[in-house]
Amino acid sequence: MSQTSGILKPIQRFTIRKIDSSVVLFLATIVALIVANSPLRDLYHTLLKTPINLNILGLDIFHYHGEPMSLLVFANDVLMVLFFFVVGLDIKQQLLVGELSSVKKAIMPVVGAIGGMIVPILIFTLITPSGDASRGAAIPMATDIAFVLAVLMLLKDHVPVALRVFMTTLAVADDIGGIIVIAVFYSSGINLMMLSLGLLVVLLLALMGRWGVRQLGVYMVGLFVVWFFFLQSGIHTTIAGVLVALTVPMTTAVSRHQLGNLAGAVSKMLPKVEDAHQGKVTHLDGADIAVINSLRHAASSAIPPVQRLEHALTGWVNYLILPIFAFVNAGIDFSTFTLGGVTLLPFAVSLALFIGKPVGIFLFTYVYIRLTKHQWTEGVYPAILFAVSILGGIGFTVSMFIASLSYDVQLHLDWLNEAKLGILAGSLISGIVGYISVLAVGRRHQKKQLKLAKNSEGTAV
Repeated sequence: MSQTSGILKPIQRFTIRKIDSSVVLFLATIVALIVANSPLRDLYHTLLKTPINLNILGLDIFHYHGEPMSLLVFANDVLMVLFFFVVGLDIKQQLLVGELSSVKKAIMPVVGAIGGMIVPILIFTLITPSGDASRGAAIPMATDIAFVLAVLMLLKDHVPVALRVFMTTLAVADDIGGIIVIAVFYSSGINLMMLSLGLLVVLLLALMGRWGVRQLGVYMVGLFVVWFFFLQSGIHTTIAGVLVALTVPMTTAVSRHQLGNLAGAVSKMLPKVEDAHQGKVTHLDGADIAVINSLRHAASSAIPPVQRLEHALTGWVNYLILPIFAFVNAGIDFSTFTLGGVTLLPFAVSLALFIGKPVGIFLFTYVYIRLTKHQWTEGVYPAILFAVSILGGIGFTVSMFIASLSYDVQLHLDWLNEAKLGILAGSLISGIVGYISVLAVGRRHQKKQLKLAKNSEGTAV
């Protein structure tokens, strides 16, 4: 095995994990649809209503409005807080050292994201009848980065790296837009005292981060406390996850230079006697163990707390929280739909995702490039930009979440199911058409480039 392949192994494992997590999410959705349309549908709906109870020192943690949360509410208002916490950790990194860290880097994907939010909302508003149904206007504004990245990785030979970075950054900007919408439009009955207490804890965590407090447990406990206050305040709890994530420090207690020096010193201090047969150290005394533990502690301290938390939580979020969320939210009973009974709502959602997202992303980005005379990145051209923009219509996770906020399951169950139907249809069509389009455009461009190269070689001869 070459040295290069050894270096790339962790990157390959990370890529495979990303794809696998989207597959797990997809399978959870399929299982939910099958169960909800089988003889087990009653058991499924009973499961969704199962109360979740946790009493600590006489305090009912998961009670809201005097009643215990159902499994459905628990998934949306508790588990999804961790999802948005991880989103917040990613946003902080992007703002400080990533593609959103400077106006020059961020402007084009942010412009594309704005177009990808405005146009779908307009299409939804034009099609959906006025009244309470219009509360779901924000449903098609989101892009599901997990599914988009999975498709882009399958198409990596046809999509330039710059365009993959563009779509990833656009999805992060999308998330920021979604968070703002949730905070502004999906919060009600604000309890100012509870909100003030929650914000006070956020401020305290931010100060602790500035003072160099890097113990991860402090921020996780803080997340729980802020979540509890926000639950009682009327501000949606997922905002707590984002705010607390932004307080986690990016600085390290040990620099990479210091870690390298310490590793060299530890290497010299360790015993040199090894087992002749296995090539391994046969015994370590207490001093040796203490030295190695100090190196392990230093190595952990050389990783920013933001990245340590993201690494620790991403697997749980991708393989447990999001599949549970998909399972409890995607179970649409198709027997409840009749051809004459379906409103325009699912058509509004699916068209806003499939048509509105790519048109908004491409149009705003293209106009920005033309107006600013921005140079096209190598390998990026209008046709491939539009083809990749179609994938922006995959809005599954956050769209489902906003739908659950838009339509109360007790009051507007029919609208909620129709919105979910539109999300599934729009996301599926966007994924399939986007994949085929990128593949076709990419192959055509490669053939064109190959033909130009042959012609230039012929002219040179």
